[in-house]
Amino acid sequence: MDEYRIEDHPDLKDAGWAREAVRKAEREARVRRLQSLPRRPRRRFWVGLAIVVAAVLLGWAVIATGSDTPTGQRAVDLDEPFAGTSAASWADGADGVAVPDAVPVGAYSAEQVEAAYQRVREAVVAARLDPQVVRDHDLEPLFGLFAPDLRESLRVLFDGRNDGEAALVATRVDRGARLAEVDPKVRGEMVAEVGAQGELSVRTDYTFAYAFAPDRPESVRGPLDVVALSRFQVRYSVRTGSPGVEGLWADASTGSLHSIACSSAKRGYLAPAFTEPSLPPGLDFDLSAPSSPADGCPD
Repeated sequence: MDEYRIEDHPDLKDAGWAREAVRKAEREARVRRLQSLPRRPRRRFWVGLAIVVAAVLLGWAVIATGSDTPTGQRAVDLDEPFAGTSAASWADGADGVAVPDAVPVGAYSAEQVEAAYQRVREAVVAARLDPQVVRDHDLEPLFGLFAPDLRESLRVLFDGRNDGEAALVATRVDRGARLAEVDPKVRGEMVAEVGAQGELSVRTDYTFAYAFAPDRPESVRGPLDVVALSRFQVRYSVRTGSPGVEGLWADASTGSLHSIACSSAKRGYLAPAFTEPSLPPGLDFDLSAPSSPADGCPD
């Protein structure tokens, strides 16, 4: 009888299968690492939910520039860097995080819904637009908005070991990139609902466009070289209970990035495509298209 060797298994000769197996193992390793972090036992459920969801979903978080060079590339006006992109007509900065008219939701009054909207708006603005967070990487303005028990887990998430997962919680511009002196562009919405445990929840879906200032303007190939986009869908909840639990929680997050520097994104930071000139020019962002589960950045 011929000797059977595991390396002769047909699956192991399939490069696509092997690549996906490696990615799956890496994602599971991130989850195990985060689950092993020390936590206060009586608070484990909510703390674990916020962190583990972020860890699992990060593997699907990056959509890079398109593989084909678009025709008719526009020259970049560095005074109006969003010109020529779909973000040009979006609202400026925090104006794009608008609070909808509050109406009663389940057993919650319109006043309670309005208060939840305002708390969530403050968190979205802090996480994605506050220069102290985005540019200076000072996370305390954001941490202070959440319930005490969640603050503990967030500080662990941002301790330097989990930067990739942390990108789902807050946007931080890579140290080697410089934002242009214009407000980011923002488009999106928030909607209140009753959560699975009867809590008041707010689902958010916002896309942010950040313009960057290139060190060598002559090397820029088009608007999407200097404009990086990120889309985040986050479910927030307002909870009551013990002093540690009471307050705002971020329960689940998904995200995608577009027209970015892949090496920065894999480390959990944001940088524009022009910092990696080997990548093809970006294709304009299509909000109507579903986020792809594929990691478009090179391995």
